[in-house]
Amino acid sequence: MTHEDNAGHVTVGPGSVASLPLNVKIRNHRGKTVVGGYEHFFELTDSAAYIWRQIDGTRTVSDIAALIAKEYDIDQESATQDIVDLFAELAAHEVVKIAESDSQP
Repeated sequence: MTHEDNAGHVTVGPGSVASLPLNVKIRNHRGKTVVGGYEHFFELTDSAAYIWRQIDGTRTVSDIAALIAKEYDIDQESATQDIVDLFAELAAHEVVKIAESDSQP
């Protein structure tokens, strides 16, 4: 279930889970990762591409943040906020789908 606020923005939090819609395309072009849906394409930074590779439809933002914090030697709170921001942007353009984890209280 996707949550949207009154302005139609998708709500993403630590318990959110991202999955990929069927229409999403992923390309590696000249060493860069490019992802997109029907209308919008994004060139991902190296760290955003690492986050992208962690999307499996079961990992929460918190789960991915723990991996990112370890990989890039940053605090988990900063990693969580970066992932929330990235997923909110991608979800707004229908490049990822956001749901809440079934295991969240």
